[in-house]
Order: sequence, then C-alpha cells, then structure tokens
Amino acid sequence: MFAAALGAGAAATPIALVAQAASPHEAVRVEASEAYYALPDSTLSGVIERLNRTRLQGAGGQMSQGLTEYHIQPSWRPAGAGGRCRVSDLTLTVQVRITLPSWPGGTLRPADEQASWRTIEDAIRTHEYRHRDLTVHAAQSLAHNLGQLRTRGCRALEQAFAGEVALADERLEEAHAQLDRDTPSRLSVGRKEGGSR
Repeated sequence: MFAAALGAGAAATPIALVAQAASPHEAVRVEASEAYYALPDSTLSGVIERLNRTRLQGAGGQMSQGLTEYHIQPSWRPAGAGGRCRVSDLTLTVQVRITLPSWPGGTLRPADEQASWRTIEDAIRTHEYRHRDLTVHAAQSLAHNLGQLRTRGCRALEQAFAGEVALADERLEEAHAQLDRDTPSRLSVGRKEGGSR
C-alpha cells in the first residue's frame, strides 16, 4: 500500500511517533514525518497561482498542494495446532510522510496576506492529516481482521491473509479518493478550496 512518489526538493522533518494502544491497535506501529517545499513567490496571488498548478506526484499526476505518502508493511508468522492455523506475532508498520508547502517570503507581506496564507496552509495541513488518519484507521481495522483469521492449515491462512490485505488496500485507496473528491482542487485568496492526498 503506497501513494505516489514525492517531487524533488522536499526536506524531511520527523514528527512524533504515534504511541501504541490496546489490541488490535497494539499491533500497529506508526512512523510519521513531514517534508516541506518552498514557494518562491513574492505575493499571495503568486503563491495561489503556483499552488493551483502544483502536481507533487509529478508530471501527469493530479493537482495537489500537499501530499501524503503511506506504506503499510505487515510482519507475522503462522501458528498451527491441531490442523488449524492462526496469525501470530502480527505487526503492521505504517509509514506516513506528509509534504506541505511553505512560503518563506510570506513574513515580509502585509498582515492580511499573512493571515490568508495561514488559513490556506492550515487547510492544506488539515486535509493531509485526514489522509494520515484514514491510513492509521485502516491499519487498525486490518490488524483486527487479520487477528481474527482461523483456517484449516497454514497454506490456507497465507491465502486468506493476502486476500484481507488486498481488500484493505482497495478500501483504503477508495477512502483516500473519496476524501479528494469531496475537496475542491482550487485555492482562492483567504480560503482553502482544495488539496490532494
């Protein structure tokens, strides 16, 4: 499970590791970081114009002012007894990297432009954090479902495990796509109207 790759020029900044909680959440380990790309424009209207043309996923990618990359990596082993098999020692490592815009020149602009920028920046960040939260929730649901698997024989368990992971991947992709569909893709002065995964 992985979102499209980042564009060049983003510097990574680690953010807090999400603590583990009670089962099934204890099987989920989250590693999160933020990266930033600088907007060189001198005016807010220039920033908005650039953001409305930004494609962080690269040429041909969808329009995006922010980007959330994610990867969910399962680790487990089968435990068999009496002809039955179950998932044992399950860990789902969730890696999330959020890329956000920064406007270094904004500190030199009038107060109203700075306030509008903070509104836009906050809306982009909120949208990307919703993608992060969707991913973590999906991993927790997947951990629960995988922990419930019981089959006759461990070969059947491996197939059932792969099927659960594939189904979770499809559901997560659709949830991310729905969030993007529900968020218009263009910005205007003073308010955020769009974003991308």
